[in-house]
Amino acid sequence: MLHNLTMRILSVLLICLLMAVSHIASAAGESLSPWQQTSPLLSPRSGAGIVEVNSLIYAIGGIDGVRFLSTSEYSAIHGDGSLSDWQPGGALNEKRAFFGVAAHKGFIYAVGGGNGPSGHHLLRSVERAAIRADGSLGPWSKETELLNFPRRCAKVVAEGDYLYAIGGFGGTLFDSVERARFNADGSLGPWRLVDNKLTMPRYIHAVAETKDKLYILGGHAQQGGNGEAAAEFAKLDGKRDIGAWHATAAMQQGRYALAAATHGDALYALGGMNGATYLDVIEESRIKADGALSAWRRIAPLPAPLADFGTIVHGDWLYVIGGTNPQGYFDNVFITRIDKDGALTSPAIADAAADDETMQPATRVELPNHGTVLKAIDGGIYIYLQVHTDTGSEWLAASHQDIHPGNRIRYSDGIWMHDFYSKHLRRRFEAIRFVGNLEKTSAP
Repeated sequence: MLHNLTMRILSVLLICLLMAVSHIASAAGESLSPWQQTSPLLSPRSGAGIVEVNSLIYAIGGIDGVRFLSTSEYSAIHGDGSLSDWQPGGALNEKRAFFGVAAHKGFIYAVGGGNGPSGHHLLRSVERAAIRADGSLGPWSKETELLNFPRRCAKVVAEGDYLYAIGGFGGTLFDSVERARFNADGSLGPWRLVDNKLTMPRYIHAVAETKDKLYILGGHAQQGGNGEAAAEFAKLDGKRDIGAWHATAAMQQGRYALAAATHGDALYALGGMNGATYLDVIEESRIKADGALSAWRRIAPLPAPLADFGTIVHGDWLYVIGGTNPQGYFDNVFITRIDKDGALTSPAIADAAADDETMQPATRVELPNHGTVLKAIDGGIYIYLQVHTDTGSEWLAASHQDIHPGNRIRYSDGIWMHDFYSKHLRRRFEAIRFVGNLEKTSAP
């Protein structure tokens, strides 16, 4: 009897020990980030053009929180996935952010975007730079042929003999696609609209491609200021031309200003915004044989909520480069490794910066715009503010804060939307600025 009692006590103790070990392991797993840092950019960049060619990553243009940038920089990918120190590259002829970028046969192309006060100046221009043998870029030259429409936040892909510009904003949200043929010397022929339109207008969306398919995810809703969850794809024929677009499984999280990446048959949607909320959410879907997507599932998140950042997949490495959130504009470069099952795992790179998992802006820049609040309206996911500035009054939409008429504020350039209709307010704004960064201040 004593023996049986002793065995029962030992059994209970063993179960308790196993439960404790399991709890500790689970807690450690939850706190362990799969992300590590590698060499930071020379400048904070949001809305930059990010592209990889021959194991070199290029970061071009963008905005640092105050200025639109014309500068570029590049870094080499080491064998362990870490990056070399970034080197300065040539400057664009025109400052631009929120533009499309693609590489083709020794050239990099920068297409469209915006610049000027608050990004009001929408661009039709295209620039091209040759990639030199040492990886540096030659001088940027402007292409003679212009886009049919200015396109801010369009996405650009090089397929077959053509460079495609997909969606974007040019006074309205576009569902159109246009393309230009590559000439033998790398210059572009005239841009022509293609017959195959997207299933819906796409703005601040994400694009990812496989060897024979092209995917578009999310974007800014035409009304309401939310992010779209809808996804679509098109097949690429033998000439790498883009076919008809087909709707497929929607993401769990609506979002815009997101990034997308593919690895094998896995497709990832990373970060972005929904309304005025920055997201750290990453979702994964599997690409079926016919190109359709399986149901999306959430996996390990980003190291911080982020929008308007770049992503690169090189081998099994996934990089997140720059971006912005309410804390500032970032020069950080994060890396993770994609395992054979599509999960994100610690890369264990031998880089000094990898010891620091805390995301820090390189600089905390002063927000460039200021004014006095005239009206403050609760708009559901937003607060709508009419602000008096040195040049008149304007409307802002921002995440909810304790702001009232008479408060003085500073705010980021944000993104302008014209003819915007708020379903919550049942009101149309001729022009309104959506800002991610806004703070009260005692002085202009």
